[in-house]
Amino acid sequence: MSAELPPAREVRSGFLLGLGCVVALVLGALAFFGRQQAGVPRPGEAARAVAAKTVRTNTGHPVRSSAKLQLDEAGNILPDAPELGPKVLADLVNVKFAELQALAEELGCADKSRLFGFSASAEKALEEMMKDPRWKQLGQEIDALAESWPEANQEERQVILDRTSAFWDQGIIEARRRLSALR
Repeated sequence: MSAELPPAREVRSGFLLGLGCVVALVLGALAFFGRQQAGVPRPGEAARAVAAKTVRTNTGHPVRSSAKLQLDEAGNILPDAPELGPKVLADLVNVKFAELQALAEELGCADKSRLFGFSASAEKALEEMMKDPRWKQLGQEIDALAESWPEANQEERQVILDRTSAFWDQGIIEARRRLSALR
């Protein structure tokens, strides 16, 4: 059986039709993806205040737009740091203790039925750690800082918070080392 060759005219028209479809597809994609958005300025171009439209909310008040905003470099003032209230230190200690409990759980030293959630061997290892003179002294320092928290001003409270956080971070690192040895 011999294969018949199609006439040259049909091949040419099929080729041209396919080429036309590809060109149309490419032009359509360029038109869709290459289109600039109306309200978006091009790189290196400033947004125009004239192009800003006022949008009304349900209550009828116009939404504040930044298009007409005039900024003054001299008036830029950094906001004050948030006030460190009476519960911030306790919240930090709770977060760090939760990290310690998660570490114990990760290392397989957790026991949810016990008071603090540590197994007996993990509790013993942590107690031994806190009996070490270095950790005992650091613990006493942190306790003294915690007692001074209520009377401390904002700068002193930040120092107390940073020192307590550093103590807990060091303690968690040491606890990881000691609890890993229990495996």
